[in-house]
Amino acid sequence: MAKINLQGGFDELAFLEFFCEEPKKSQPSDGYWCYEVTDSLGVTIVFGMNIIQESVQIELKIAEATVGIMCFERVKFIEITDYINGKLEFLVAPENDEFKTLVQVELRPRIKVDLSTLSLCPLVA
Repeated sequence: MAKINLQGGFDELAFLEFFCEEPKKSQPSDGYWCYEVTDSLGVTIVFGMNIIQESVQIELKIAEATVGIMCFERVKFIEITDYINGKLEFLVAPENDEFKTLVQVELRPRIKVDLSTLSLCPLVA
């Protein structure tokens, strides 16, 4: 398990091991890296990170057709929870005390992205 602080610098080796691929695009001077992986069903994930802007962009494609695009800002860290099955997760705006948005990505054996937002505020009657 590895917790990678985006502002602390980019750990290219950890992401190479995680994605089992070199970045499809990278512009280190701009803080941008992008990886692309396709599973056995033909689902492709394009996972981009900008460590300067603390942002993550996820695009899902089936047979080259985009079926979903998700953009997240204020991502402080990415936690790789399982290198073998390609699992990672991150919180969006972790300092926010009212809502927590958790994004979980799995690459193997099939690509899967789960998103959940929970309110931490008590309900007012």
